[in-house]
Amino acid sequence: MPGRFVRSKIAELVSEIINSRQGRAQLSAHGWTQGMPIVIAQPDERLSDVMSLVAAHQPPVLVTTIDPVHGHLWFMHVSIGCTALQVVEPLPQETSIGELYRLASRTSFLTFRIDQMSSSSVVHAIAPQQVKHHAGYTTVEASSAKTF
Repeated sequence: MPGRFVRSKIAELVSEIINSRQGRAQLSAHGWTQGMPIVIAQPDERLSDVMSLVAAHQPPVLVTTIDPVHGHLWFMHVSIGCTALQVVEPLPQETSIGELYRLASRTSFLTFRIDQMSSSSVVHAIAPQQVKHHAGYTTVEASSAKTF
């Protein structure tokens, strides 16, 4: 339909975070800058498919998905094709973007690779973000819940 588009729940939540002062401050503390591309993915999407989208943008990018259990947003700061990094073994083909977040949330930075890339990439998982609405105002809080 002309003039209409579909926005996913994830896209709506990302928009609320980006449009809130607290959300921008929290993302900026982890390397996000105004205008940085944000790739939105479902948590069960294959990592290789999401990395194809990441490669289409000028990395680094933020990748975001949603915690299927609690509904919090999971953001990851991703830099691909880092030739200075040691080349690591590729993750299994069936690895999902949600699984990458869980792996990355256990450490400060995670070096990983997919079969389609000859060099390694690095990811930093940002604490889960929760959008709350109070008296007409949107607030964003980093969740204290463990994700793994």
